[in-house]
Amino acid sequence: MIIDSSTDLYGIFGHPIKHSYSPAMHNAAFNKLNLNCVYLAFDIPPENLEFAVESIKQLSVKGINVTIPHKQQIMNYLDEISDEARYTGAVNTIKNTQGRLYGHNTDVGGFLKALEIELGVSEFTEMSAVLIGAGGAARAVLSALCIKGIRSINIFNRTVEKASNLSEYFSSKFDNVSIDYYDLNDNSMLEKSLGSSQIVINSSSAGMAGHDALNIPLDKLEQSSYVYDLVYNPRNTELVKKALSLGHRAASGLGMLLYQGAESFQIWTGQNAPVEVMQDAMGNNS
Repeated sequence: MIIDSSTDLYGIFGHPIKHSYSPAMHNAAFNKLNLNCVYLAFDIPPENLEFAVESIKQLSVKGINVTIPHKQQIMNYLDEISDEARYTGAVNTIKNTQGRLYGHNTDVGGFLKALEIELGVSEFTEMSAVLIGAGGAARAVLSALCIKGIRSINIFNRTVEKASNLSEYFSSKFDNVSIDYYDLNDNSMLEKSLGSSQIVINSSSAGMAGHDALNIPLDKLEQSSYVYDLVYNPRNTELVKKALSLGHRAASGLGMLLYQGAESFQIWTGQNAPVEVMQDAMGNNS
C-alpha cells in the first residue's frame, strides 16, 4: 500500500476500539482491488462523538463504520438515514457524499447471513429467542428476527429500562411477534426462558476482551438449540466454548463482522467486496 495525497480515508468509531478486526479486513480488501484507500480505527469517547462526526466532513473522510457504544447516538448528527437504519434505530455505516453524511445499517443483513452460513439457520417462524443486551447491536438482531417472523423474543439486560424501551419500540412495529423483557439478574426467569427457547444471542459487550464473561445457564437449553455471540474478540468466547462443550451449535461474531463489513464496503466503493480476502485478513489479525 502506498499512501499519498490522493489516498481516501475510511475508518471505524468506537470506544474501546483496540480489539477491532475491521482495519485488517478492509485494508486487505482495498489492497486486493488496488484501491488507493486506507482504513483506521478511532477511539471516540461518547462525549466527543459530535466533534468526531463533524471531523468526517472537515477531513473528507469517505466512510466510517460505527460500533459500541455509538450506534444510536450517532444518528443525531447525520444528514440522512436509510430506511433500514431508521427502522432499526441504529447506524453502523456512514458514507460521506460531497459533505453529506448518509447513515446505513448493515448489521441486519450481516447477522442473518452469519446465522445461515455458520449455524445453518435460515427459518425462524417456529423459534423463540433469548437476547442478551439492549444496545445498538440488539436493535439489529431484533430487526432481523422480527423481519424473519420469529415467534417470540425475551430480552434480558442489566438496565431494565433499556430493555423495556426496546421491547416497546419493536412490539409497536411487529405485532405478530411476542417481545418481553426481564432483568438479566433474574436467574429464575432466565432459566425458564432458556428452557423454552431455540436460540440464544449475546449482543452485549460481556465476554469481550477486558470484560467479564457472561454466566448463562446454557444447560437449561434443549440439545438442538443454537448459541450466537456477537462478540468476536476473543474469537472463541467463554459463552461459545461453553455452548460447544454442551453439544450446541455455536459461533462467535466473526461471521457477522465479515458480512456486515462486506456490505459496508459495497456501499462505500460500489464494488463487490472480496469476502475471502477479508476473511483471511481477520484470521491473520487474531
